Amino acid sequence: MNNTFRTLILAIALGWVSTTPAADKPAGIAPVTFSRTSGDNKYVYAHFVTWFKTRERSGRWEMWNSDYADARHNPDEILENGHRDVATTAYPLSDVYDTCDPDIMEYQFLLMKLAGVDGVIVDWDGRRIHSYRHEGLMTVLPYLQKYNLKLILCFEEWCGYWPKGTFADRDAEIKAAADEIRWMTENILDKPFYGTVGGRKPVLIFRKEPDQWFNLAEWTQLAPLLTDEGGALIFAEGFAMQFAPVCDGGYFWVGGGTLANCEKNYKGFLTMNQDKARTQPAFVFGSANPSFNDTPVWGWGGGPRISPDYHGARFNRTWELSIEHKVDLVQLVTWNDWNEGTEIEPSDTFGYRYLESTKKYAAQYKGVSDHVPNETLRIPLRLLKARQKTAMLAESDRKTNLSKQLDQVHEALLAGDCQKAAQAMQAAESLL
Repeated sequence: MNNTFRTLILAIALGWVSTTPAADKPAGIAPVTFSRTSGDNKYVYAHFVTWFKTRERSGRWEMWNSDYADARHNPDEILENGHRDVATTAYPLSDVYDTCDPDIMEYQFLLMKLAGVDGVIVDWDGRRIHSYRHEGLMTVLPYLQKYNLKLILCFEEWCGYWPKGTFADRDAEIKAAADEIRWMTENILDKPFYGTVGGRKPVLIFRKEPDQWFNLAEWTQLAPLLTDEGGALIFAEGFAMQFAPVCDGGYFWVGGGTLANCEKNYKGFLTMNQDKARTQPAFVFGSANPSFNDTPVWGWGGGPRISPDYHGARFNRTWELSIEHKVDLVQLVTWNDWNEGTEIEPSDTFGYRYLESTKKYAAQYKGVSDHVPNETLRIPLRLLKARQKTAMLAESDRKTNLSKQLDQVHEALLAGDCQKAAQAMQAAESLL
């Protein structure tokens, strides 16, 4: 994703964003009073991308590769260190993967559960533009339910009009977006696995193409399709007040630049006056972000943007500010957006640094004890590797027995029995 704060400044300067006073609330969008109490739950969600594919599983590479002239990467090529040539700044400890691989989903969602993550926020730009991303989301849903992880969608509002020229005119674009929102409401938001905050169903809005953004009047037309069904529109930090009449709150993304700049931007967001938002008090969705570096995809063709990790200080500071300001939800930005260097999923570069920090801070944020030892976080990777080795065995009886043993590891981790999981894992590895 692009840095929305920086894009907002450009958009206002070029006149792309309407500056209609927020006080002029359009008819048909009724204000909502949202009552909080000190006992409200606190939620941690990981921004999770579902778009990675491998040639081995899906017959092609998606997102691990890059064709940009200044950052070409071909995963079919093996580097001197044994890794594939992928468009990432770090390399996953699991090796490259296909999002829809059941063993990978087990690995990732077990890690989330152990680290205190309650659910995932997934980008969704409709069913038509990138069908493989939509298919990835639909494949992941049963596994989220299996692991009792909730889902919140981040709606990329370009879904109505991209590619350019697809629709005859703007009215047709808006209708297409409305059709996607109706589908989303009926098939995703209406299901028990969809996450709620204060009894509302949040939908994050990510604004994709500046010259095609929906304006306030258009969002006034689209918003009831969500809000009438219990949805809450959460706009990115720079846009929350621009769309106050239809806005139920804001979310923070990366912050950009230096650590000092990130802290300044985040504090500005956390103390932003949202008195004119539709929902009062407005929802505040915070961020815990390790870094940003889209050099591997050359800024999606526009040149790289880098926000350093400062040896973990950026992640820790955004977590601390989120806890201090008692945000309604902390979004981990991100779990696995490897192309932009924001991943906290374990890697060769950072190991388990960000997962361990998440486990610690998530417990502090929720006011509970951190009862999972750091070494337990290593078990899901061992389980993944053992599953992969077991799948290659020729002897059916041995394969069946080992699979049952590995299932015991899985069940122990889900039950939170760290000692039993470690013992079962060691026993299974001794049989391989």
